[in-house]
Amino acid sequence: MAVVRRTARSRRHVRFARVADLKGRVMVTWRPGLVAGVIALLAAVLFTLIGLGSFRGLVLGQDLAVFDQTVRAYAHFQAPDALSGPFSPILIALVPVYWIWPSAKMLTVAQALLFAGSSFFVGWYGLRRGMGVMAYVVQIAFVVSFGLLSAALFDFHETAFGLPILLYGLWAFLEKRDGHLIVAWLLMCLVNGDMTMFALGIGLALIVTGRRLFGVIMGAASVAVTLLLVFVTGSPTWGSIGAFLPNLFSLRGLLFLLLIAVTAGIGVARPVLLAVVPPVLIRLATTDPVSLGLSHHYGVLVTAVAIVALIDGWAWLGEKRGAVAKSGRAMQVAVLVLLAITELFAVGAPFDTAPQYRNVQTRIEMLWTGNQRAVDMRAVAAQIPDGANVAADVFLLSQIVDRATVQVVHPGEPVEADYVWLYTSTTAYDNQSTPWVSDLFVKLISANYTMVDYRGPFILLQRIGA
Repeated sequence: MAVVRRTARSRRHVRFARVADLKGRVMVTWRPGLVAGVIALLAAVLFTLIGLGSFRGLVLGQDLAVFDQTVRAYAHFQAPDALSGPFSPILIALVPVYWIWPSAKMLTVAQALLFAGSSFFVGWYGLRRGMGVMAYVVQIAFVVSFGLLSAALFDFHETAFGLPILLYGLWAFLEKRDGHLIVAWLLMCLVNGDMTMFALGIGLALIVTGRRLFGVIMGAASVAVTLLLVFVTGSPTWGSIGAFLPNLFSLRGLLFLLLIAVTAGIGVARPVLLAVVPPVLIRLATTDPVSLGLSHHYGVLVTAVAIVALIDGWAWLGEKRGAVAKSGRAMQVAVLVLLAITELFAVGAPFDTAPQYRNVQTRIEMLWTGNQRAVDMRAVAAQIPDGANVAADVFLLSQIVDRATVQVVHPGEPVEADYVWLYTSTTAYDNQSTPWVSDLFVKLISANYTMVDYRGPFILLQRIGA
């Protein structure tokens, strides 16, 4: 809704008007929305380059192969069981695209577009809540946040769908769109058991904001679905209660909580931030230190909730008057910019061993470096027949998963496959310090395998008689 007035020169000027039924909201016209769209488009290019570079550079591991075979099974109207894929029916949405482009690379591009689209929502909703130019700052900070960039650098994960769905649910909660919130809850249940924990958190936020019956129903339904997934599919898997307090008071745990609070900023006390409480409590009980932080795909959803809380806090502060409100907003801008810079350049726990900007640069450069290795890899892969049963290094799985049945080669475990594809330069399972690949090669050659090809760091073996 807009109010139009004319000047003495009869030119039309449009100013935003408050939406009557939702205090503090403004209608977003196409011009400011276009800026958010351009930022999202640039983010899509960035994430796509990261994904394709990572694929070519052989740094994507088992998860991409798992989800590729899951989507492949759905595309052929089969149950996904090749690599014990997770229960995530939302992946059926990729089937039409997979029919056109049956490749693991498609999943990396799809993830890039889903992440970029989510960043558009962040910018749009910031405009919707009256942030003005600051909405673009928040959107850019979200794009370069450690949580989102870590997910983009990691393998494909169903979290790619979970991100826009969670943002949709948070929007429905804040705008009091109960019908949309129910739809968002149903979609969350189709992603995975972790998403239902965020739904439980939204239920807590509903209770705190006075919508008790709706909150109790959503919370109870979320717990029921989570327990059903645990008992039927075995996921999600959690740690132990005994690990909770040690994790909570560990340096890693405290930094994890601090990062959430700093990202939320002036929205740290807003009810919407309760959405992270159940999943964070589960993380604190984990026995896997990787999941206690923002790396891999573990941080993107938590970061999204914190960013939405920041937007809600900004709008809430905007309803106040005086120097305190202005100072609070000014400090928030400084903190947000400083946090974005820190997340790009920081090294060490809870961040990566290398600065995040350097990780991004390295992945993109993989699109045009390592050309001989790429040629060798394709030449060896071409000798594997379609439909073959292949045991491959974890970083080679995604290269053939769209046309073969694959399994991971583990050190010290028996190999039962017609073909074995080894990668002598792999970093999987500490091969650099304990060269298990060479030991496995000698063992297989002395058994019932013969070498088909050996190019660069790639060795292809075939079982005799296969």
